[in-house]
Formats: sequence, C-alpha cells, structure tokens
Amino acid sequence: MIGYSLDWASQTASYTTLRLLRFIYLYTRPSPIKRYLYGDCRRILVTGASDGIGLGIASELATNGFNVILHGRNPEKLEKTKTQLEGEHKNIQFKAAVLDDASATSQQIDDFVANLDGLNLTILVNNVGGGAKVQPLEKNTAEELGFLINVDEIGRPNPHHEHRLADSGVPYATVYGGSKAFNEAMSSSLAVEFKAEGKNIEVPAIPVGRVTDVAHSKEPSSFFTPTARTMARSCGDRVGSGRQVVVGYVGHAMQKFAIDSLPSIVFEMLVVPTMKDRNEEEERKKL
Repeated sequence: MIGYSLDWASQTASYTTLRLLRFIYLYTRPSPIKRYLYGDCRRILVTGASDGIGLGIASELATNGFNVILHGRNPEKLEKTKTQLEGEHKNIQFKAAVLDDASATSQQIDDFVANLDGLNLTILVNNVGGGAKVQPLEKNTAEELGFLINVDEIGRPNPHHEHRLADSGVPYATVYGGSKAFNEAMSSSLAVEFKAEGKNIEVPAIPVGRVTDVAHSKEPSSFFTPTARTMARSCGDRVGSGRQVVVGYVGHAMQKFAIDSLPSIVFEMLVVPTMKDRNEEEERKKL
C-alpha cells in the first residue's frame, strides 16, 4: 500500500512538472508569426480593426512585414485608423473593408468576401465582437440579443480569433458567455475538419481576459490587465502552438487556471457578488 502511494505521488509530481514546463515554454518561446510571411502571401485580414486589440494586431503584424486589410463597420473611423497606420508603417500596404456585422445581409457578406478573392490571405484574425451588458437575461431586448448573436457568433467563426474569459458561467452575462463558448467549440471543430480534409490551416481559439487602452476601459495597465497592444503581441506569439484553444496572454492564462481549479461553489461565492454589484451599477447609470 505504501509502495502504491509513493508511485502515485511520483506520477503526480511528474505530471505537474511536465505541465509547468509546457506552460513556461508556451509563453517564452520565440514568436513563429513570420513563418506565414512567404512569397506573395503577405496579406492578412483583421476584423474589428478600428481600435483596441484589433488595431494592435494590425499594427503588430504590419511591423512583421504583412500587408493588412482592415475591417470595420464605421467608414470614417476605419479611414482614420488606416491613415494612422500608414503613417507608422511606411512600406506596408493597408486596405479598408467596411461591413457592419450586426446588420449585414447575406448578399452584403457575399459581396464583402468576393472583394477579397484572389488576395492570397495568409492570416485571418477574427476579432470583431460586441460588448456585454451586465444584466439579467430577461432584461435583454430582442435587439440586444440579436446584436450579440450576430456579431459574437455569426461574425467570428474563422481563424484566428479571441474572446473574453466569459464562458466559465458568469452570471448577468449569459448570452455573451454563451456566444464565446460557441466560438471556442466552432474553432475546435473547424480545426479538426481542416485536418480531415488534408488542409494545413491552423484555427486556434484565443481567449483573453481584461485589457486596457480600449474604448470601454482606460484604466492603468498591470500584469493581469495588459494594454491592447501587449495583448495583440501575445496573440501573435501563441500562433503555431499546436493547441486548438490557447489563452493569448500569460497573466490571463494564470487567471483562467485559477478559475478552472476552483470548485463551482467557491467560484459562485466569488463571482456572484461582483457581478451583482456590476449589475446594480449599470442600473444606477440608467437613472
């Protein structure tokens, strides 16, 4: 019995050590992003590129030599972003592509895709998404539900994409969390489908946590709340990891590990009061 216990402890220690080493390697290895930069295949498409993480990803990949197609729904804002990036990256080509994911018809989507035909895209970064209102499910209007479903689910099923750590069962963000879980499942399924079809295409889902220097948050950055640009760089560094789901930033990975390790009752005890407070704060803003 003692021998069995010692053997079990040894196996557990070896498994834990292996996981730790894999974690360290994942977040310290050199970025492989330039391996996608070959021949005439130098173009990427970044959806939701007008600001925030999307803008950061566009700038990071332009720094690595990629020509960038910028997607956004606001023509004026997108053109301003394009002008900004052209000033920062003199030898890179930028193209604006406007489409409102929340209201686009099937024909408009088909036309958008047709305009990209023949451009030899190497990377697609599906970053477009809608913010979640912190409120009970029954208070969401049909319009609000439709927006989240259209933008966060239909608008984001392809490689590579990011989403908030909202799929862990967070109250008062039910539809938002569900849409993120949908994205993760669809990416994993698509990755396996490409393998079955013999296509060498990666489809990593990249969850992210809280970031700053975005439209809805200008708080000071910290280890667990990086800037959008730091988050963007981290997402690029995770490409080629061989994982179907990989948290982009190391601080967020630590947070997710801690969340996933908690018993559900402890998680609820910690999260429910916080989300209730946020819900009440949102209600006060309406008054």
